[in-house]
Amino acid sequence: MKSLTNKQPLPQEHFYKICVVGGGMTGAIMALLLKKSKLFNTNDIAWIMPNIKIPNDLRTTFYNEESIELLSKLNIWRDLKKSDYTNVKKIQVFGKKNTTPLIWNNSNKEQNFGAVVKNKVMLDSIFSKLDDIKKFENFVTNTTCDNFERTLYFNDKHYIKTNLVLCADGKNSQLRKLLLIKTILKKTGHIAISGFLEQSKDHKLTATQAFTELGPIGLLPFENKNKINFVLSVEETKYKKILSKNNPEQYICDKLENFFSNLNLNFKPIKKINNLNNNLSSWPLDLNFIINPTANRAMLIGDAAHSIHPLAGQGLNLAMRDCVSVLNSIEESSKFGNDLGDISILNSYKKDRLSKTIAMTAITDFLFYGFASNSNIAQTILSKGMETLNKSKLKNIFSKLAAK
Repeated sequence: MKSLTNKQPLPQEHFYKICVVGGGMTGAIMALLLKKSKLFNTNDIAWIMPNIKIPNDLRTTFYNEESIELLSKLNIWRDLKKSDYTNVKKIQVFGKKNTTPLIWNNSNKEQNFGAVVKNKVMLDSIFSKLDDIKKFENFVTNTTCDNFERTLYFNDKHYIKTNLVLCADGKNSQLRKLLLIKTILKKTGHIAISGFLEQSKDHKLTATQAFTELGPIGLLPFENKNKINFVLSVEETKYKKILSKNNPEQYICDKLENFFSNLNLNFKPIKKINNLNNNLSSWPLDLNFIINPTANRAMLIGDAAHSIHPLAGQGLNLAMRDCVSVLNSIEESSKFGNDLGDISILNSYKKDRLSKTIAMTAITDFLFYGFASNSNIAQTILSKGMETLNKSKLKNIFSKLAAK
């Protein structure tokens, strides 16, 4: 007789009307939107979220005003303490060869361009509102589809049947591969480095984008008047050079001080943030471009549907617009009694989001490849163009697009 401990678990089937795959910020926001809508009961929704813990996550994200308005409607913003976020009143962009930046300045004391929020704080707040949503801490290993349902198979032999799956498992999405959705890989040859620094002057709630010789770097205001969270994009060879230094953070500070020498702005490393060690984090900046973010009974959202260069700080804002578009497409189609997998829902979502995604991708690619170019002629043309743009109302086009 075989021991009971040697018996293989029998496959178990579960059915949910709609299923979200991905345990990050996009997946969490999508799950909460579905719960808050009047379209589904809580037991209609499943959330597949592999249990991957990121220790000591100090990273932050910029939320534009439209995203903050959405978070307010979801009762998320009211849960945050003032120490959890930093408002952004001013945005400035420095080119390589010009000392006068492009500037967007909000003189209205009651309005902001957005806010910088700690990722862990935001996730914890959203997760606390999803206790009654069924969660599966599994990886999807395969998927099939028929005329009525899509089936998602897990690594533990269980499986889910659903009318519609929303794929939010990131730019390296495993489910996107299983769905055979064509993806154009854009290799930038750059690595992103992120960390925290202290600067000698009050940041005055200013978000800065600087195209330095080292690479494009974003400086986001953080907590008190002198701390900043930076994201630097560098070529792989420069990345290795930085890491080979005895003090990589000080090397980055020295490069920033040289770039901002005309402003007498100094920088220094920070050993601890909120009593946690301030270690540099890094990740490759290989990006994806996807023409059709849909498949039978499936839609891609967030980084699974599009990944753009972080220099614009708009990745999650785009993802939140995806989530809203999904809900709008379902709501519109449901008026006619259509099934959740109806082609009208997929087409409505694709029509709404694809043009906006392409526009933001084009802008970030132009900024990245243009300002990252080592051509003196290109830099001179771009610098002159920025000077002209700064004097005209056309620069507001960029801030308008950033809110979409």
